[in-house]
Amino acid sequence: GGSPAPAPTPHKEPDTDSDGVPDAQENLAIGPAGAAVGDGNGDNVQDRTQAAVASYSATTSSSSSTSVTLVVDSQDGKVTASSTARITSLVQKATPTQMPRALETPIALTSFKATLDAAGSSETFSLYVDPKIGANGYWVQDGTTGTWVNLASSPYGGKMVNEGGRLRLDFQIKDGGPFDADSTADGAVTASGAAAKMPLSVTGQASVVHDGFWF
Repeated sequence: GGSPAPAPTPHKEPDTDSDGVPDAQENLAIGPAGAAVGDGNGDNVQDRTQAAVASYSATTSSSSSTSVTLVVDSQDGKVTASSTARITSLVQKATPTQMPRALETPIALTSFKATLDAAGSSETFSLYVDPKIGANGYWVQDGTTGTWVNLASSPYGGKMVNEGGRLRLDFQIKDGGPFDADSTADGAVTASGAAAKMPLSVTGQASVVHDGFWF
């Protein structure tokens, strides 16, 4: 018989800043006009060396690749100097089946985990995407009510900005609040949201959607 060959050790790609995204992917980041490749938030620091900034290549619904950058402890897309907050994971996830039909999700869900400066605090994030995907909000499910809410809208303290040809979605999530998927004020925020397109309602202001109806 002979013993079975040992299982090969999985090849781990270098991830300099331990944000869960390999350097090779972060090096492809597309930032605002004038930013070097690999600098998705245009702060003149390569994303692969910044734990508070993570960039990955998302696959669009038409199977092309598009650059997405997340910033934690963000002030207008830049990292607060004194911040110790860091991203520990950033991946693309499939859209859940119970997603409201009205939401068009060109890059499915952007799922991330971040550790914060203080437990129970409210954290500001910025997500940079290509405006060509047509997103008009960053939609996250309220864990309490099941409603999908556009956190990048003024009722929720968020906003959308065109920065040098990139769309920046600013939003806030409170550690342990309804949009923190781990529901615990434990110094970490876990969330899966969709940079998505919601056809606007008659009033033109869609910030909440429930089973395909606006409120």
